[in-house]
Amino acid sequence: MIKCNNVQEQAQDLSALILQHWQELLAAGDFVLGEEVVKFEAWMSERCNGAYAISLNSGTDALLLAMRGLEIGPGDEVITCANTFVATVGAIVAAGAKPVLADVGDDELINVDTIEPLMNARTKAVIPVYLRGRPLNVNAIIDLCRPRGVAVIEDCAQAIGTTLDGHQVGTRGDASAFSMHPLKTLGGLGDGGMLVTTNTKIADYARRARNHGLETRNESVLFGINSRLDSLQASALNIKVQYLDQWLKRRLEIAAFYDQALIGTATAVDLGGGKPGGSFYHYVVQSKHRDRLQRYLTEYDIQAAIHYPTPIHWQKAWLKNQPQVVLPNTERLSREMLTLPCHHHLTDSDVEKVVGAIKRFELMKIR
Repeated sequence: MIKCNNVQEQAQDLSALILQHWQELLAAGDFVLGEEVVKFEAWMSERCNGAYAISLNSGTDALLLAMRGLEIGPGDEVITCANTFVATVGAIVAAGAKPVLADVGDDELINVDTIEPLMNARTKAVIPVYLRGRPLNVNAIIDLCRPRGVAVIEDCAQAIGTTLDGHQVGTRGDASAFSMHPLKTLGGLGDGGMLVTTNTKIADYARRARNHGLETRNESVLFGINSRLDSLQASALNIKVQYLDQWLKRRLEIAAFYDQALIGTATAVDLGGGKPGGSFYHYVVQSKHRDRLQRYLTEYDIQAAIHYPTPIHWQKAWLKNQPQVVLPNTERLSREMLTLPCHHHLTDSDVEKVVGAIKRFELMKIR
């Protein structure tokens, strides 16, 4: 099976190095907020132009602590999109704020035109999502928000390696959230996340809040949560960062091949529209016959996935407590998008097989 992700292969490739480092950690007893965590935070800070980098248990907690650090809570509204992983909206609810959902453009990304009509006196933040590792026009969103005193929290869960003007995204807004879940391009062997910010107040709050608000072992200065990145995970990530740019380069090569090979087919090439700076966490095509195409690819041992088949405003969790909303573009795209395999373990013949199967499907459909 040509798979959509390479979690097992990536872990197996580096297992000897990871296990060696873990044995050293076991001998040292350095398990929580230790040297490996400090090292990983330093790497992330350097990657993000010197911004503060606070490691956490998840990207979800990074969103939550960013909002709490900005004192966003009950009575406040936060605007985001519905075609994202449920954690984006879940973090808003956990902060006590009201999520407000904007529609997206044909590129699946939220933009100023979809955000501005939803803003009011209660709007305290906007969370744009770099869906699939695609760059978005965050500067325009910031220009809209800052004069109104509205914060911008960048959801970079899928965007390690995504760049704007040659720089890693995640440092232009008030704060950003990265995920190191095993499925991510830079993923641990368990949960992990990172809050990145240039705001000293948010950084100081997050450092304390992730560890129960402790100033010292026996002195609590605020009531926080338990959201520490384990040293074992940080150690594995410190090994993986050495290969990250190589992995990203391979994803770009595969995406470029898909772009060229699928030109002229009814299956539209990546919905990102060829914008520079994408990291291709997902390579997504669009098809009016999406479900049939997915089944056809499966018959040829090609796994194609749907991220995400049910927009958040159609989820039971939303419908229980939130008002019904209509998001035409989000809803249309949820019926037409399909994720193709795109990761560094794919061979050229694997990618050619995917393209060949798509072209055969289209010929069969025409007949």
